Amino acid sequence: MEARDPAGARRDPAGVQAEIEQVQRRLAEAMDEIADRAKPANVARRSADRLRDAGGRLADEARALVSGGTVRLDSRTEEPPEGSVRLKGEDEVVSTYTTRGQLPPEAMILGVGLGAVVVVGVVALARRRRRGR
Repeated sequence: MEARDPAGARRDPAGVQAEIEQVQRRLAEAMDEIADRAKPANVARRSADRLRDAGGRLADEARALVSGGTVRLDSRTEEPPEGSVRLKGEDEVVSTYTTRGQLPPEAMILGVGLGAVVVVGVVALARRRRRGR
């Protein structure tokens, strides 16, 4: 007896089997992708990448404030034109930049002084911990 689909048309058992195998392959690929995304090493790598990007943006912003240069506000990927083929890693990245005015000398002196206080505090804390061993 041949299987029938809901519309009532006859279905070939070999075609049904091929469709089941195709769905199983897609399900296995989806499960592999989920397992890859949830792997602790990959989660840590993605977190480190996000942290590195945030630190880079912060450093760019600080450099722009001190020098009065430009700083990147936003970067995003653009969708390719309809009908084009996009390979993995070939995204079109569009960035938005703005210029920052130079900080007044008083603010720069205050920042350098605050940075020096933080460095001295970290060094003193590290020495105290070493002596406590």
